[in-house]
Amino acid sequence: MFGTKKEEVSQALLGVDLGTTGLKVVELAPDAGRIRLVTYGYADIPFGGDASALSIDEPKKLAEVLRGIITASGMKATKAVASLPAQSVFHAIISIPAPKSAKDDIRPLVESQAGKLLPLPVAEMIIDSHIIDKDFLPKEGEVGEPKAKTVRVQVTAAPKALVEKYLAVFALAKIELISLETEVFALMRSLIGKDNAKTMIVDIGGDRTNILIAERGVPYLTRGIKSGGGAVTQALSGAMSIGLPEAEAMKKDLALAAGSAMPPAILAAIKPLLHEVKYALDINLQENTQQPKLVDKVILTGGSAALAGIDVAMTSTLNMNVYIGDPWARIATPPESRAVLDEVGSRLAVAIGLAMRVAPEKDK
Repeated sequence: MFGTKKEEVSQALLGVDLGTTGLKVVELAPDAGRIRLVTYGYADIPFGGDASALSIDEPKKLAEVLRGIITASGMKATKAVASLPAQSVFHAIISIPAPKSAKDDIRPLVESQAGKLLPLPVAEMIIDSHIIDKDFLPKEGEVGEPKAKTVRVQVTAAPKALVEKYLAVFALAKIELISLETEVFALMRSLIGKDNAKTMIVDIGGDRTNILIAERGVPYLTRGIKSGGGAVTQALSGAMSIGLPEAEAMKKDLALAAGSAMPPAILAAIKPLLHEVKYALDINLQENTQQPKLVDKVILTGGSAALAGIDVAMTSTLNMNVYIGDPWARIATPPESRAVLDEVGSRLAVAIGLAMRVAPEKDK
């Protein structure tokens, strides 16, 4: 995707997730038809700390941090797939006239239609597209009227300037960047897999939350809000009259207290998030179809998905099944490490999904 190499990788692969508050790297390798965890590592910015070391606009600093994680974790892979931040990538589903022949080039139509929606001129964007209604496409050698007047096309686009910055970072880190893809597809790979149910994923990061609704491998809705675990830390700080570092430590301690109820201060802090989730569910019901399909379940992930009682609170508010996602479910991991892996799994979900590109298609 986005102008880099598209290839199957039969050796160990790195998944690199650059977030606003941390850099996460996971190394996976194929092993007897499965995907095996080799190792992982991450570097976090302390709450309120200087995030310039993880800025894509500081390629040398960022490359040094990436190289340091790889070295400290003992990673051997030399190829990587990295994620583009959801807020910097354009997602849309558009309709174009159905092609009359299998040889018809639909790209000009896609670019023309997408160009009306893109935040930048088409010439400044790298566009990746995927036809959703493949059953309506003419087969090789078929002639005559199309099976439908229009077909839906999933469009993903990123600024060329942003892609070039990523390429520069990985060149400095001496890692071959074989592909860039959005966080959306990485999360779908690690948390949904082959499940065809209509699913919402809520990825709660440090200062941003991304919401997506997907079905059969297609993200039909994506939304981002400027709120995350940082808002909870600030709420605890105010409610307990303690400093932000102490509030951050308390939040993590509460997350480790299995089965604990959500404190009122945290519940108040996540109300905007709950509102956005309900709004996304409402948008889903307004789809331009005769019978919009309900979301079957909600999966929580991200560093703040471990907040004490968040799944219970969201289940009660939404009156539907809400689960903490397990990105290790499709990965072979050492049994003796499960406790530690479960603790860090949510924050590594994107990186895991990226590295899962290591699997040959027949084994996915």
